[in-house]
Amino acid sequence: MRLLPALALSAAALLLSGCGRSETPAAAVPAATATTPAADPVATVLAASQRFGQLRSFHAVMKMQGPRALEAQMDYVAPDRYRLITDDGPQTIVGGTFFLQRAGEVRQIPVPEGMLAQWRNPLPADLEPAQLTVRDLGEDRAGGQRAHKYEVRHATAAPDGLLYWVNAQGLPVQIERKGETNGQPFRITVTYSRFDDASLRIDIP
Repeated sequence: MRLLPALALSAAALLLSGCGRSETPAAAVPAATATTPAADPVATVLAASQRFGQLRSFHAVMKMQGPRALEAQMDYVAPDRYRLITDDGPQTIVGGTFFLQRAGEVRQIPVPEGMLAQWRNPLPADLEPAQLTVRDLGEDRAGGQRAHKYEVRHATAAPDGLLYWVNAQGLPVQIERKGETNGQPFRITVTYSRFDDASLRIDIP
């Protein structure tokens, strides 16, 4: 294992340029009973991304299929606390410091500037509506609830774009990206839950 759980971090980066085994409670936001088509899909997807960026906490489960299968979890608590759970165990990031836990010891390692910002917003924060192409794919299910599914493309995403599921509360509950790395196909799916769950805590090791 490298100093950072690099595969989980890079997989998240792959998805967002464009998170195990423990059970977690259901989302704090009530499950939607129905969704309605958006009059303006671009505005709906941008608003969902912006609303997500304002959350005080969330839980994410990331699954990657491709050259190597990976499943990881991530918790976020505002303003700057993250917990990654991978096969290597839980790891904590607070502010700009990664607390590497290994063999009963904890080492503090600086996190590259800007690396975590993309985890707080599924789409680039400065993305303009004119840079975005969104196709409404209709009602679907994701994260155990009804959601509206969109195909999202923009200049900084992969050619295949993103699939984006938005629930009735206007929050993204699942995002999927397909692409290639070193000539081999991959698919990354991230499912979000526990929005603004006050019981989520991330303590410094």
